[in-house]
Amino acid sequence: MPLRRLHTRLLLAVIIPLVMVSAMLFPIFNVHMEMRLDSLRAKADDVLKIGQEALTHDISESINYTLAIAETPGIRQYLTVQSLPSLSDQQYALSDISQLSHFLNTLISHYPRSTKLVVIDNQGREVLRAPSDVETGSRIAGNNHSKTDYFKEAAKLLPRELYISPPGHNLQYELYDNDQAPTVNVATPIFDATGERLGVVLLSLNWHYLTHSLQQAMLLEQDANTILIDAQGRWLLNVAFPELGATAFGDNFATLAPQYWHVMQQRSEGFASINNHLLRFQTEDIRTHRNRSLAGTIFSENIYSPWKIGVMLPLPTWRTLIEEELTVLWFLLLSYGFAVACGIFWAFSSHRQRKLREDAQRHALEVSDLYENAPCGYHSLDQSGRVVNMNRTELAWLGYSSKEAIGLIDYREFITPETREQFEQAFQNVKDNQTGSAECSLLTRNGEQRHVMIQASAYYRNGQFVHTRATVFDLTERKQLEEKLHAQAMTDPLTGVFNRRYLQAQATIEMSRARRQNHPIALIAIDIDHFKRINDEYGHDVGDEVLKNFTQIVSDLLRQEDLLCRVGGEEFAVLLPNTAIEQAQQVAERIRISIEQATTTVEYEDTQQALKVTASLGVTPIHAREKSLKPALKRADIGLYEAKENGRNQVVIYTESVSTSKPTT
Repeated sequence: MPLRRLHTRLLLAVIIPLVMVSAMLFPIFNVHMEMRLDSLRAKADDVLKIGQEALTHDISESINYTLAIAETPGIRQYLTVQSLPSLSDQQYALSDISQLSHFLNTLISHYPRSTKLVVIDNQGREVLRAPSDVETGSRIAGNNHSKTDYFKEAAKLLPRELYISPPGHNLQYELYDNDQAPTVNVATPIFDATGERLGVVLLSLNWHYLTHSLQQAMLLEQDANTILIDAQGRWLLNVAFPELGATAFGDNFATLAPQYWHVMQQRSEGFASINNHLLRFQTEDIRTHRNRSLAGTIFSENIYSPWKIGVMLPLPTWRTLIEEELTVLWFLLLSYGFAVACGIFWAFSSHRQRKLREDAQRHALEVSDLYENAPCGYHSLDQSGRVVNMNRTELAWLGYSSKEAIGLIDYREFITPETREQFEQAFQNVKDNQTGSAECSLLTRNGEQRHVMIQASAYYRNGQFVHTRATVFDLTERKQLEEKLHAQAMTDPLTGVFNRRYLQAQATIEMSRARRQNHPIALIAIDIDHFKRINDEYGHDVGDEVLKNFTQIVSDLLRQEDLLCRVGGEEFAVLLPNTAIEQAQQVAERIRISIEQATTTVEYEDTQQALKVTASLGVTPIHAREKSLKPALKRADIGLYEAKENGRNQVVIYTESVSTSKPTT
């Protein structure tokens, strides 16, 4: 047993120092790693700045070069002569042309960034080119640049304004193959001293040459990789980057390296750690570098600008850090030993306790926020019903602040008188330590009502009632929806009058009232004559207008207590409470005459047309012994059909034994 305890203690003596030393080294590693990362970020910033300076310097120098060529007196003079009405090669001495050609060739030969220099007149015709064959002259017959993007854009510019095309394989009118190198076209207008536009000068730049200095500057750092893409995600360098999938100029970087593209597209500049590499990038817009050149405004294709320039450096790893700091780690282990480990252990324990306190505070705030801003209301009431707590949601419903409500208002004041009894019953159940619920209406500060469901329980401490705990659910929208659905179910959507269902329900009520009060009640059935002919001849839209106009005319002739309903396509019924059959006949005759005399103006085939219609009506009394509207509807329909058979536009009164009719007038 003692030997076993010794082995256990020895094991703990080895394990505990190892654990504590590991705990000590971990923050040191983190500090060193952060220092490495800070150093790497600073290095990436420097490399990116050098590359960006190299690129913008070459582009700005090319812009100034183009502007200088556009203002060359010899080129202006040559274009002025070319624009004369009677153009001939003799107007400009051959020696002068040769001299100008030599001059342009010399410019191009001493400016290796460019692939060609072209001078174009106002009609888009090419009049000068370099490099060229000096013996045959520098003019290239038949080359017309009027349809090119650079000519059309430059022709709209003012002096010292430039158009720069996106980098691409644009070899139009090239004399030499140039190894299919991508180019950038820089074009600017040429004006004479009086401000007259003479033409356009085009300088095509070798894009590989322009970006060579960028790549050389950024590759000074051995592990650095350069990124240059346009706004569409095209790869703009001639060097392959297999890690990102880009192998040649023009590759779709956005598709090949979506992680990098997504990060660079979201921000204008910044850092990102992707695939064990640190990416430093920024937006480069050549149109905003006017201060670096003599240009006024620089124009380019918006869909390809601005560019994104970046540099990638490998991130440091734990393995390299440990290998480089091994001596320091041994020194720390031997110098501080167990004492330093104990200090680190205390620090981590203290940190842990603090984190637990912060977590507890955060959880408390989260719970409080959940209570205050819950989608339902919460409140607590004391034994008398006074508000002791209420969340922000319910206070907002009622229109009160916490200072105005809590501890000052009895909750019964919020309950409408109609629903107060349900609240009192539920409140008493809660005080009896039972679950209570009630559907009530709350009266808000501005006089509106909110329909709510209150579910509450009691909170007891040491066997004594403390307060209620209630959850309040807002039923206002549900009530409004129910009322809306009920109205829709009882209303005809086209005419806005009530439908057959509402007629039957309301007739039951009116018939019961008529029996109690011994009052007469009558029913009129109405059908629009030849309505199908209107639909067939003019269409259903015109028929709908006739129906709506018809209901408006009839509604204006009725009393407030009378009920007009649409019971079919063109069939209507009018319920006349407290109306004898003779009075009902008079009402029906007024309706018939008003319909006959009315005119409905409709839009048909782009013209306004006036339509006149008539109606046939059947009138019947509703007998006191009848329990439903069905017999009366049947009698009214019989009278209606008799009116139609007798020639329409008539009122027919139909009872159980006799029928009389009133012919049209």
